[in-house]
Amino acid sequence: LMDNGDYWARVLRCSKGATLAMVRKTFTIMGRDEASSDHDLSKFFYPAMQASDIFELGIDIAIGGMDQRKAHMFMRDVASKYGWKKSTCLHTPIISSLKSSGSRMESFDHKMSKSDPGGAILIHDEPKQLRKKMQKHAYLNIEDANSPIYELAEHVVLPEFGEIVVTPNPKFGEPSTWTDLDEFRNAVMNGTLHPLDAKLGVADGISRGLETVSKHFADNPDLLDKVTEIINRK
Repeated sequence: LMDNGDYWARVLRCSKGATLAMVRKTFTIMGRDEASSDHDLSKFFYPAMQASDIFELGIDIAIGGMDQRKAHMFMRDVASKYGWKKSTCLHTPIISSLKSSGSRMESFDHKMSKSDPGGAILIHDEPKQLRKKMQKHAYLNIEDANSPIYELAEHVVLPEFGEIVVTPNPKFGEPSTWTDLDEFRNAVMNGTLHPLDAKLGVADGISRGLETVSKHFADNPDLLDKVTEIINRK
């Protein structure tokens, strides 16, 4: 797209008629607040470029996190103005980075992102890798009801499987199954469930959901090499 003159003409058309105030409202797509990019003019082109990507590719459904909502609304406004195809937009919850402090994020600065693989769950993470990430990074304080662990339980594991299965070391307890997020959270906070066991239970649930992906990459190791190369590209 970047080498296509028609693409840049589209970018200019998307920019025409947009006010600075309108563009500032979309800055959450870059994890920034509305005033943080006044010193960098290039940031003001990003929303028009993102909208142009959607138009040029003929996207039917634009999928993104809630941080993309304002940019997608900008795209739909532009589509209405020019009579262009108006993509349907689907937005998903934002999950905090495993490295986040545990307090519910007030902005999108601490969202999980592939740019920080240690704080993110990648689709090709093997069960051992995922457990290691959870143990090392995922914040889970027994006195804090906010944690990326609970977000993953709420938005990924429970909706997909309806349960979180916790299997501690037999020396320290029996396996348990949790179907309610509040009960799971309260069990950690009152000491019934050890935070480490809770972490690993959620990790195992996510690994369960990624089983087919893991098998696909195991059968196609060259593809995994390509994915890893792209992720590590600076």
